[in-house]
Amino acid sequence: MLPLLAREFAISPGEAGLLMTVTLLPLGIAPVVYGYFLQAIPAKLMLTVALFLLMLDQFAFYLASEFWHLIVLRSIQGFLLPAIFTALMTYCASMAPTGQIRKTMGWYIAATILGGFSGRIISGYFASSFAWQTALVVPGFMLIIPIVLLRYARTDAKISFDRLDPRTVSRVLGNHTFRYIYAALFALFFVYAGLLNVLPFWLQEIDGSITPLQISSLYIGYLIGIPVAIFSERIINLFGDERKGLLTALLINAIGLIGYLITDFALLYLVVFTFSAGFFFIHSTLSGLVNHLAVEHKGVVNGLYVSIYYISGALGSWLPAYLYGWLGWGSLIIVFGLVLGVTAWLIMKLRLQEAE
Repeated sequence: MLPLLAREFAISPGEAGLLMTVTLLPLGIAPVVYGYFLQAIPAKLMLTVALFLLMLDQFAFYLASEFWHLIVLRSIQGFLLPAIFTALMTYCASMAPTGQIRKTMGWYIAATILGGFSGRIISGYFASSFAWQTALVVPGFMLIIPIVLLRYARTDAKISFDRLDPRTVSRVLGNHTFRYIYAALFALFFVYAGLLNVLPFWLQEIDGSITPLQISSLYIGYLIGIPVAIFSERIINLFGDERKGLLTALLINAIGLIGYLITDFALLYLVVFTFSAGFFFIHSTLSGLVNHLAVEHKGVVNGLYVSIYYISGALGSWLPAYLYGWLGWGSLIIVFGLVLGVTAWLIMKLRLQEAE
């Protein structure tokens, strides 16, 4: 929807990207500070309240008439979503049966992939067929579903939101394995978020008749992430260890990146498929790996993972849009390729036998 909103409010791609950045940046910061006041709040209650407020925020988009209205509403979302994501991620990890954490986190990632794809398709359809506000209000009604489902969630999970005091953060980041996992995640998601954020602008540059629905349909390749995330542990077993699997997935991701130089819209479906397969395999493997290695401070480890993931996404939603305006599409692909090279180096530096 970003190109549509850019035209609607007469703003540049970089300014339109701020709609993503103001949401993702608080997502990156909030999990780090939430531990200071979430110790006494039951996860189920926190999730219910946060989802209800998020639903009201989505409804408020119907009244938005200025670009700064969108910025404010998206900023509010940025402070609500971390409560949901951090709680869900830790909830899943805490309730996973012994030895099943990686598989559980794979299902968690698969669920986020399905949600991300559905959101794009649904908003693309409504943005193409009705007023653009409709595409933002409809997801608000969809939030009724998780609010109802939470009534049936078990409440006896022992979830601990560790306060992220400097000593705890320092202890986690001082761990060689965690440090390189977080750095690799940052570099990888910067490329993924940046490319998919700029892609709609490039598509409309080469063909101005492309609609939001057509652009969102490209994300069908996004769905490859579901089986990849669910079966990531089995795929790792085929490779023998995580490093080989991660490097192979990174190669697949890099091939997909190069594929974005293709201007044939039909072939771009395959490109998104390839690019997403590599990304989601690495993402699901890394999220499972940090939970597997975290013998203590699991809430801190997950909070930092979520924070770094979304700080990277915030920068990836903003900086590449300006780079695209300055350098053009081909040069932007080269920049992303260099970042993936750094990611490969970080993966090579991982110590996967134990959390040292």
